[in-house]
Amino acid sequence: MTPPQLPRALSIELHLRQPGLDVRAQLRALPGRVCAIVGRQGSGKSALLKAAAGLAPALSGRVALGPDVLYDTSARIDLPPHVRRLSWLDAQAHVFPHLDVRDNLLYGRRALGRLWSATSGADVGAVARWAGLQSVLQLKADALGPAQRVRVALARALAAHPHALLLDDVLGGVPEHEREALLALLAEVPSRFKLPVVMVTPRMDEVIRMADDVVILHEGRMASAGPVAQILSDVSLSTFLEGVHAGSVLEGEVTRHDIEWLLSEVDVGGQCVTVPAMLHGVGSKVRLKVRARDISLHRELPSDTSASNHLRGRITQVMLAGEHGTYGAVGVELARELDAANLHVKPGATLWALLTRKAIQQMGWAPGQPCIVGFKAMATAVSPWR
Repeated sequence: MTPPQLPRALSIELHLRQPGLDVRAQLRALPGRVCAIVGRQGSGKSALLKAAAGLAPALSGRVALGPDVLYDTSARIDLPPHVRRLSWLDAQAHVFPHLDVRDNLLYGRRALGRLWSATSGADVGAVARWAGLQSVLQLKADALGPAQRVRVALARALAAHPHALLLDDVLGGVPEHEREALLALLAEVPSRFKLPVVMVTPRMDEVIRMADDVVILHEGRMASAGPVAQILSDVSLSTFLEGVHAGSVLEGEVTRHDIEWLLSEVDVGGQCVTVPAMLHGVGSKVRLKVRARDISLHRELPSDTSASNHLRGRITQVMLAGEHGTYGAVGVELARELDAANLHVKPGATLWALLTRKAIQQMGWAPGQPCIVGFKAMATAVSPWR
């Protein structure tokens, strides 16, 4: 059911203007990877995505799939949306009400006509089975719930063999209790269909679950860009993201489940992190989110504490919120490990603690000092990771 591999990156470099907002940004999404665009409401995220798809005008720039140019103002190239083959899905999950589910899935191929080769693209039946639509193929759109409509829209897009997938808050209209199953389905898309994916969502748990890279937009400009764990663990960017909920994202592998105490253990750079019991099997890759305000720092390993996790690290940075501010952020690089041959030192993960200015100054925390990072198992949110 997997289409032929398309080893072409989607490159976007655009300048566009919205009422009261001038947007300039660039990003690159590789096949089999997800790039998330995040930021406050009104920062230009959806506008950028629409312009890349050809659904909204841009002032200037370039959009390309590998060497194939889809839009370039300097070369006067502006392919229409259906020729660009960048499938668009949003919270409306548009399905055609006059068609049943089966004909909705076939519509993309029929509409493309000669642009689509019968030897390319995923088999419609196989896509329907993968999306869990076998039992509703005969139903019309008005008989479908919000989650089913998203499944149909996604399956239709993939059956048409797109060259990239653009997701604009695609789960925004789905009830919260139905999002997890759809999120798991969406997370399979990049590797299964070998597509570059660019997503916009206001929910950071979806970014942590799906994205490999992230671009932060603030008032139409790029505030930062890079790997998810690096960017989302930088509390200096919290103004553009989660505010008091800002924290660190750690990547690790499940090593053990403690059935008696309903706990699980995750290896993070050679150190063990205890988290609430999860269903992910031993060997699974996961991401852990720990809020900066839930972390404590110690000189020595505490002997009387309810916190399950105590990780070794070294302070790399101390940022105070002004000379007379209430709090400050302390950056810690977790202890590094050697590779299997003990030849190369692997960089440790970065973790931030949000402490009062009084605690920072009384403890005398400064860059270069060793420390113990403490936090409770229950303070850790666990997400599967593609």
